[in-house]
Amino acid sequence: MKHFLTTWCMVLSMQLLSQVNMAPLKVIVMNKSRTALSNEKITFTARTTGKEFVGTTDARGQFLIHLPENDTYGITVAVFGKELDQSSFEVPKLPPGATFNTVSLEVVYDPPSSVVLEDLHFATGKSDILQASYPMLDKLVDYLKRKPATKIRIEGHTDNQGSVELNRGLSERRANTVRDYLIHSGIAPERIIALGKGSSQAIADNLTPEGRAKNRRTEVHIQE
Repeated sequence: MKHFLTTWCMVLSMQLLSQVNMAPLKVIVMNKSRTALSNEKITFTARTTGKEFVGTTDARGQFLIHLPENDTYGITVAVFGKELDQSSFEVPKLPPGATFNTVSLEVVYDPPSSVVLEDLHFATGKSDILQASYPMLDKLVDYLKRKPATKIRIEGHTDNQGSVELNRGLSERRANTVRDYLIHSGIAPERIIALGKGSSQAIADNLTPEGRAKNRRTEVHIQE
């Protein structure tokens, strides 16, 4: 009897799940010059459940995705190991007997030519990457694998504490450590240049701890 009840409950659950309507969404991704962007990964995150639905554009900058009804979805674009927040998209609940038509959604943005890797951290005064940085670097690996023709330049920067030579050497070692991580993750060495800039290109005031923290950074620049 228990087995029968369990089986009946499972069938009922499957029937209820099948009643959730899915809205077909044609996603078109392009830059502001209306040029299609291929191999772009777009994530739709349901506000009520947190569930993610991911699509990657084809050579025409398009993909088809199906989203459950009665939810609002945040839209993010994966770029350079981080995510750019876009707008949101709402899928209404259908009235009984109705069906969804395919709707087109344009995601328009200009990919950045450079990004500071905000979640990349090293051991103090060393080039050892802290383990908490690995997920962010893995996103950068994913980006480079989706964009096989893309070449990048990694730049290490420091604050002005210590000698010019020491800072330049530290920044170069850190940039090369990131390069090594990417290579060990399957990215071809010839696609990555690593440079150490030391303290020569400050973006904030080195007189404050906050400013020095901003100056200690690693940047990724698109070469093509």
